[in-house]
Amino acid sequence: MDTTIYLHDGSFEGLLHAVAAAVKSKEGVKGIYAENGYSRQIFDRHIRIQTDGQQALRLFDYLKKLKGSAARYALNGYLSDDRDVGIHLYWLVRECLARGPQATELYTHDSIRYLDKLSQKVGKEAHRLTGLIRFRILEDGLQYAPFESDCNVISYCARHFRKRLKNRQWILHDIRRNYALYWDCSSLQEIAIEDDFTKHVRQYGELPDARISHDEQLYQALWKSFHAAIDNKDRKNIELQRRLMPRRYWKYLSEMRD
Repeated sequence: MDTTIYLHDGSFEGLLHAVAAAVKSKEGVKGIYAENGYSRQIFDRHIRIQTDGQQALRLFDYLKKLKGSAARYALNGYLSDDRDVGIHLYWLVRECLARGPQATELYTHDSIRYLDKLSQKVGKEAHRLTGLIRFRILEDGLQYAPFESDCNVISYCARHFRKRLKNRQWILHDIRRNYALYWDCSSLQEIAIEDDFTKHVRQYGELPDARISHDEQLYQALWKSFHAAIDNKDRKNIELQRRLMPRRYWKYLSEMRD
């Protein structure tokens, strides 16, 4: 009978350690959740996992050595922010232990299929955002790009822009999670963003005017003018537009704002 709930601290290491502990246990596993997003039920038995980075690393190394999709399923499953990813990773590991690398292609298995869909969702959103993210030039020449995503794809986007804008200093800012990465032309690092600044960008979809350079204001005006000029109202297909460029991204696209 599935009776035990494993709770972790919400980190990737915490998730992997909880999965490893559940796999090693001989008891039934009912779920594996981040503690801050789980409402405890009175009759469930809970085990709180204190994250051990070495335990997590051992499991991740094992998944990477399988040379299939296992490690990607684990990482993208975590980045998807899906609440139920833990129990599906548990079943993935159990199937890999029993069957080897080919287990990741067992799409008739509910958990394998579930993780594959999550991984595709993360990859699709990361790819889409690399084409939709707009950088603003600040007064000091720094480039700043706000965005909001369903999945936690900022690391994938940063990897893309490290290649495309390797000689520019820039900041990627995930407004939804208030998490930002700064590239200084040589290294990538996490930075803190002021709460008032984040609130302003979240509300208006744009930086305060005082922070934006004069050139940037001109560029935005020109881009809006160009976008309006090439817009063919007779061929407008709103349904297709929303499918290729979902409305949730429009807030941070200057050409889509009035």
